[in-house]
Amino acid sequence: MKIRNNISTLLFIAFLLLFTQYGNAQIADSIKYENGFLHYHEYGSKNLPPIIILTGGPGNSYNQLEGLAETISPKYRSILLEQRGTGKSIPIPFDSTTVTINTVTKDIKTLMDSLKIKKSIILGHSWGGMLAMNFASEFPNSVNHLILVAPGPHKNAENGFNVLFTNRTHTRSFKEEERLNQLNELIAKKEADSLEIIESKKLSRRAYIFANPIPDSLFQKISSDNNSKTASLLLQDIFKNYDVSKSLNNYEGQIDVISGRQDVVGFFSYELKQDIPKANIHWINECGHFPMYERPSEFYKTLYAILNVK
Repeated sequence: MKIRNNISTLLFIAFLLLFTQYGNAQIADSIKYENGFLHYHEYGSKNLPPIIILTGGPGNSYNQLEGLAETISPKYRSILLEQRGTGKSIPIPFDSTTVTINTVTKDIKTLMDSLKIKKSIILGHSWGGMLAMNFASEFPNSVNHLILVAPGPHKNAENGFNVLFTNRTHTRSFKEEERLNQLNELIAKKEADSLEIIESKKLSRRAYIFANPIPDSLFQKISSDNNSKTASLLLQDIFKNYDVSKSLNNYEGQIDVISGRQDVVGFFSYELKQDIPKANIHWINECGHFPMYERPSEFYKTLYAILNVK
């Protein structure tokens, strides 16, 4: 009897460890491709309409949008991709030949083909919105609805990011900027303690959140690991080669943009509307860059209205 109880206990512990490893995902799996494995996470029944969710960054972990994927999983088969160069999806070799706007775009098609999904809703946040636009430009027949949440630029990315970085700095007061510089110096010298590291992260994200100071509960949701090497490789390529101002017209389906009215990145949504008039912009007031966490009620009401679901 004791042996049976011990075995049951061990099996229960093993299950807990497995559950912890894969978070709250109903399915965590991978796809083999020429440079390694692409990992992905599914939430919701396979019988539901698919929606592929693309996280921002570039280089951010998939788990930054796990809350979104879980929330809509009763209505959609939500699929979060660990984009190439993030999490476990590290290519071999890991350099400018394998991490480009072209390769990460094709990865989405590889994912869909592996899961036998012919067409899907594509939802991208921030950099994920840029990636979603590029995918719709390259594979227009694979997208049945394009949803962009606080997207980055659709053209002239280097200039756009320079404006963004300047605006971001101006959202902080002189004292906040001075304190951030002090903290970053301590971090560079490896002299900062854990509280100072958190304070630095909060100040650096200050521009992206409407509430000031950022509530701890919100900070935890928007914080995620970032692969700086992936970010650097992709930004270099984006600055040289990313422009969907004309090619996005290859996609003839519906485009909806959800943005926070006070988002420091919000001007990119205005610019997109100028080049792609059919894009519908939905503004959420008193909201920054993360409407799904800052104003969840308004965000999901808007999202479900766009998708025509109750």
